[in-house]
Amino acid sequence: MTTTTVTTVQEQVYAALTELGIEAAELSPGTQLRADLDIDSAELVEIVAALAGGRAPDGKALKEVRTIAQLVEFLERR
Repeated sequence: MTTTTVTTVQEQVYAALTELGIEAAELSPGTQLRADLDIDSAELVEIVAALAGGRAPDGKALKEVRTIAQLVEFLERR
């Protein structure tokens, strides 16, 4: 995994979250998706599917994704 790839995926995640109406100032790698941003499981599945080219994510693996950094790592592994 290269820094360029991580940055690109991170930028895509940030863009997707801001499209949901979340302020960019609220976003950092350690931001909790559910606790801090109030993103529920269904919304997270939609975000991942959109960023992964429409492929439905593995729900069990997605349950372990709690932060923006973990979401970026999850998407990198796909």
